[in-house]
Amino acid sequence: MSKNDSQQMDPFTRTHIIRLRTVTLALVFLVFGVIIKLFSIQVADQSTYQLIAKRQYERRVKVEAERGVIYDRHMNRIAVNLINYAFAADPSVMKNEDKDRVAKNFADVFKKPRSEYRKLLSKQTAFVWLERKVGGAVAARINDSIYGLIKLQSLRRHYPYGKAAAALLGFTDVDNQGLSGIELDQQSVLGGKDGWSILQSDALGRLRPSPDYPHEDPLNGSPVRLTIDINYQSVAYEELEKTIDKYDADDGMVIITNPRTGEILAMVTCPGFDPNKPERFETAQFRNRTITDLYEPGSTFKAFSAVAAIEENVRRPDDLIDCENGKMKVYDRVIHDSKPHAILSFMQVVQKSSNIGIIKTAQSLGKDRVYQYVRGMGFGNETGIDLEGEVKGMLKHPSEWSGLTLPMVSIGQEIGVTALQMANAYGAIANGGFLMKPFVIQSIIDPADPDRSTITEPQIIRNVASKETMNLVGHMLAEVVSGGTGQRAQIKGLQIAGKTGTAQKIDQSTHKYSPDKYTASFAGFLPVENPQLVFLVIVNNPRRSIWGETSAALTAKAIVERILSSNDDYSKSINRIIAEIQDGGIPESDLNTPDFTYMTTEAAQSILEKMDLRFQIRGQGDMITGQSWANTGKGGQLLMLETGSQIHQPDDVDSKNFKKTPDVRGLSMRMALNRMYEAGIEVSVKGHGFVIAQSPRPGTSVKSGARCVIQCRPNL
Repeated sequence: MSKNDSQQMDPFTRTHIIRLRTVTLALVFLVFGVIIKLFSIQVADQSTYQLIAKRQYERRVKVEAERGVIYDRHMNRIAVNLINYAFAADPSVMKNEDKDRVAKNFADVFKKPRSEYRKLLSKQTAFVWLERKVGGAVAARINDSIYGLIKLQSLRRHYPYGKAAAALLGFTDVDNQGLSGIELDQQSVLGGKDGWSILQSDALGRLRPSPDYPHEDPLNGSPVRLTIDINYQSVAYEELEKTIDKYDADDGMVIITNPRTGEILAMVTCPGFDPNKPERFETAQFRNRTITDLYEPGSTFKAFSAVAAIEENVRRPDDLIDCENGKMKVYDRVIHDSKPHAILSFMQVVQKSSNIGIIKTAQSLGKDRVYQYVRGMGFGNETGIDLEGEVKGMLKHPSEWSGLTLPMVSIGQEIGVTALQMANAYGAIANGGFLMKPFVIQSIIDPADPDRSTITEPQIIRNVASKETMNLVGHMLAEVVSGGTGQRAQIKGLQIAGKTGTAQKIDQSTHKYSPDKYTASFAGFLPVENPQLVFLVIVNNPRRSIWGETSAALTAKAIVERILSSNDDYSKSINRIIAEIQDGGIPESDLNTPDFTYMTTEAAQSILEKMDLRFQIRGQGDMITGQSWANTGKGGQLLMLETGSQIHQPDDVDSKNFKKTPDVRGLSMRMALNRMYEAGIEVSVKGHGFVIAQSPRPGTSVKSGARCVIQCRPNL
């Protein structure tokens, strides 16, 4: 356009041309700016913007290692992993209205204040936990489709047997790290090593794994197998819990061991806590009191004074001791017996638990020898068990003893012991003189190659006395149960060795013995001739009966009866040993006059023929209902057996008030009892050994609460 043309343009046209040029120039600058920005984003500042983008759709998360399972000796799972869920959020990408929705949803499901979740979602962060260890049913009630809400799968530790083994096993925290018990002690073995993974967010903000993204697989923990028998553990806990309630006691402990190996078969503290919900309990309940708490053992300790006296030839069982009618002054203190006795043999001193008789024996030994044997039995030192937190107890050196320490220590006072120390020392008496190192970890299993698993071998600490001495003391302790203070622990047909204890507790406010607080205990082993089990029951401060011969001895009896009625291999082995002992020593009176009452006529006749006894059966019944001896002249006798019919309900009785009797013939007495109790039928037992007959007959329908009679006898 020429100058003349420009001059000839009207003002309106000129204005529009200028505007067009301006807009064009602006567009050129805008495009140029966009090009520069794209260059900056894609080239110059590429790494910075890539990081920002990745933060929006990628998360690096921990991949939890699977914790090793804990098994009992029979490979029952006693600590397992359950699949749970965890919920987190990325507040930086969530809208306020979505945060409100999430807070309301979580508050409704978990019954917590909405403000608690809203506060978490208000944090200036890209990741925050909302809830963890959430079960599948609860997790299904969460709306996880909201952008920025993260749902992750996790593992939660679970303990199927609850309180029964809680103090021993311990528990884990929210991150599955062991906090107490074996879970803590074996953390390095059980815990494994966590991995990690990069997850990608989808359009709804949900995280998803991608095989193309980098990751590190977790190293799972190794399983651990314990020496514990969870059946024994559960039985002991149940019976101890009943005792604490019945006698209004503070708490209690039970330990059961294999004296030949040092294996712990049960280790119970009660009241316990629920390891699945530990937050509901006081931390004081978490400790394993069998290895952390000290107590004065009282008369159960007298067994070790007897060991020292016999091993050092200071006493023999028939030595006579003047027990001074139950009252003797030692220095400035008067010592009493629970009952006055005059002259007792040393056997009777132990049987009747005479303080005076034991103190006189200890004085003959002297403090150095008493200390030597007490220390040799493991007191005043850790046992070395493979559990953390064990204390060594309290045993002063003789150089620190007062004039009263020797007599007091000999009867179980002025000394502090743990339950484990006491059970382990009784194990040395039971096994013939060897103090074993107790252990609870049987093996650490290598999942890749079980043959490379680490197995714990039994270990002898020392020999504390001769086998002859220990056998003699064992028989003295058997007299305690058969005719002394431990009679309430008797089980028909089974010889048990044991000792009761009733010890005054120290009042922590006065540091003197309390007049009304006691520790009741019973320690023992069975069978006497070939010991297979050692057991210790401690009842702390029983208010309704302070004596060890009641609360503790009766609890021990109940536990042993249930254990020997179980069907595991260890119990079967014990029952076989008991049966062999019984078979070799049937009382003469039993042989001469068997009890055939409630036995089938056929079974009674078969046994009588084997025994070559003269008999006559009266009546046509199929069950023996009575028996008596009749003179036949010239000094001869004839066993007269009366018969009747067994009660039999029709087979079509299916009422809930009736139960069918199981067939227990051929089983050991204890296995038969267990089978009957499982069927809900009460039992009366005649004889001992194996079941040869039962009434009513197997399969009979009996009313709930009815009693079945089983006739037992050793194999003939």
